[in-house]
Amino acid sequence: MNKLIILLILSIIIGVCISFKPSKDTLFFEDFQDLSKSSSKWIRSSNQEYSGVFELKAANDPIDENDNGLVLTQAGKRYAVTYQLSHSIDNSNKELIVQYELQFQEGVTCSGGYIKLYTDREDFNVEGVDSNTPYSIMFGADVCGSNDRIHFIVRHRNPITNVHEEKLITAKPSVKKDRVSHIYTLIIRPDNTFTIKVDDESVLDGSFHDSFTPAFNPPKEIDDPTDSKPSDWVDDAEIPEPGATKPDDWDEDQPLRINDPQAVKPSDWLDNEPLLIADPAESQPSEWNEEDDGEWEAPLIENPKCTSGQCGEWVIPTIANPLYKGKWSAPMVANPLYKGEWKPKQIPNPSYFNVENPYIVDPIIAVGIEVLTNTRDILFDNFIITHSQEEAQQLLQENWKEKHSIQKERQAAKDAEDAKKLDPSQGDIFETIKFYLTLFQTEANQNPLLYLVAFSSLLLPIVFCFTRSKKPSKKVKSDDDNSTTTTAATTTTTSVIKESVSVQDKPTIESEESDDDDDETTKKPTVTKRTNKVK
Repeated sequence: MNKLIILLILSIIIGVCISFKPSKDTLFFEDFQDLSKSSSKWIRSSNQEYSGVFELKAANDPIDENDNGLVLTQAGKRYAVTYQLSHSIDNSNKELIVQYELQFQEGVTCSGGYIKLYTDREDFNVEGVDSNTPYSIMFGADVCGSNDRIHFIVRHRNPITNVHEEKLITAKPSVKKDRVSHIYTLIIRPDNTFTIKVDDESVLDGSFHDSFTPAFNPPKEIDDPTDSKPSDWVDDAEIPEPGATKPDDWDEDQPLRINDPQAVKPSDWLDNEPLLIADPAESQPSEWNEEDDGEWEAPLIENPKCTSGQCGEWVIPTIANPLYKGKWSAPMVANPLYKGEWKPKQIPNPSYFNVENPYIVDPIIAVGIEVLTNTRDILFDNFIITHSQEEAQQLLQENWKEKHSIQKERQAAKDAEDAKKLDPSQGDIFETIKFYLTLFQTEANQNPLLYLVAFSSLLLPIVFCFTRSKKPSKKVKSDDDNSTTTTAATTTTTSVIKESVSVQDKPTIESEESDDDDDETTKKPTVTKRTNKVK
């Protein structure tokens, strides 16, 4: 706790004494501290498909109540929120660093947390942004169940067809899925290399020439589509040896395993000893009523005579059969006609082109968040696009690092408290129940289907009880006046409900199919015999 207080005080001092100031290398910076300016710059798409509501506010459990961010407040919504730049960004011959802070405040099951850097085009409309709006770079976290990855996608124009293609990094770096803030950094260099960092630690170093699928540059040569394998081509490297025959002493009928001829049954083996016996330490309870409760039987325990495993029927152990050879087949030898694996001949690729510097992306005119969320209160903060790694590092140190440390301390304390609540022996049972209900509500708010499952689980037993069929009662004919009466059906005694059964003296059952009356002997109510229990 003392460490947490010190970190909190330190963060406040740093926030007061040091404030990040953009430089000439800063292409875009947003920390949401000037709410009036930010609220006018971040534009929500007018497309009705994007109904999610965002707010500019502090985190739910803030380190500093004045530290604001952009929060996607609703679950199960699509968002398109965009900031249009005053000038387009060109990364030719310069490093390009893209960095932002992301926090899944309520955890994450299936939500996007990435950003898009939209392409500078004459027809770009910040209010009309949707999933089809062309972007130059898509970067950041994307989570759905067990599938999660950090995206880095570049839309690249084919110089021959002029059609844009999406180039995805082949690797799939993992996303941080806890509830504290994390900072995602992308560094693009003029030597056609890139680095992806999470929390200032590299998670992927790659090259634009060999780390993307599909590749930026197509192959120089391709398979000849008109070529086909000759009919006499032999591509079997080995063949069965010609003239080989099965040896006379080869016995294919020998089994894989046989009984051990040297095995002897132990002299102290107990063939007729049961593995389980009635517990001699148990006795019939004094309140036991055999008429109501059935015949009492002691619970079963392991037979102490069988602890060594020498009880029951003795079975001869088996061993590997030394005479076993299996099914005979001719040995394989090199094929003298083998020509090797056939491959079609290569021809020049008519679609070949060479992009020497695929690191150069189409000019960027806007920064946007265009995602579908199943999680509420996703917070974005501390955006920066710059040509300077030092500047991005300064922002990370001043605006995020101390905050992140305090959040981890708080989360660790909360996790310890939640772990205690999960253990009923550690506290009040009502608090434990309350905790589980809160936990269920949190998960169900993110996945409403859980509410339907819970409701169905409660409703089905009730429906079953009210709809199950009832057995019709039997009609009884009296010997004296031929009048009919109803007898009570004899019911089975259970461990929960005990019913007393009344049966009239020697009633006769009237058949609906015959006029003859048959005497039916009154039967004693049946009882269920208690099932053996094993300790």
